[in-house]
Amino acid sequence: MRPIYLISKTPYEGVIHIPILTIHFLTPTIDFTDYEGVIFTSKQGVLSLKNYSLDWKKLRCICVSESTAKSARSSGAMDIEVAEGYGESIVNLLSEKKRNGKWLYLRPKVIASEWVESARERGFEIDEAVVYESVCNDEAINYPISDEGILIFTSPSSIRCFLQKYPIFPTQDVVVIGTTTQNALPCDVASYLSSTTSVEAAVDLARQIASRG
Repeated sequence: MRPIYLISKTPYEGVIHIPILTIHFLTPTIDFTDYEGVIFTSKQGVLSLKNYSLDWKKLRCICVSESTAKSARSSGAMDIEVAEGYGESIVNLLSEKKRNGKWLYLRPKVIASEWVESARERGFEIDEAVVYESVCNDEAINYPISDEGILIFTSPSSIRCFLQKYPIFPTQDVVVIGTTTQNALPCDVASYLSSTTSVEAAVDLARQIASRG
């Protein structure tokens, strides 16, 4: 079977992990009592709260996907609503549930989605706190990557950092976790889009491609 490479911050069982990114957590001053709840678009946003004294049971949480919600639950969150895996679905969830209070988006330093502005245009009050940043891992060099392999990218940052160190060969297949990541690929690189925005779905798709030979 063709080798499968996961180009991401964290590993996944059964595939080869290329740790192209590393995370730096930041600790801006936040008064959580000002907010109806918090919004997460990644596992790292959840992990950032380990740097704060916080009673999770008093906060409502909106998570962009089930995988992010899983991280929130494991960290102690109780009141969780899950969007459909992309930024605009958070706006739709806010509208459907009539969540009109003041919300805090715990976000990375660089974001690719414009869902926050879309939410504000619909009248929702959302503050943003930059609690982490993804940076290229300078130690992720000289990994042996087959030119017949399958590459899985999980974010625009993973693509940017990978291309600083490695080429993408025409003989390789590329799987992306969502449309935002797909749009970050060079225009001459074709890709497969996973059925949901989860690493599990992306790995399943890559295995299907690999089984074809």
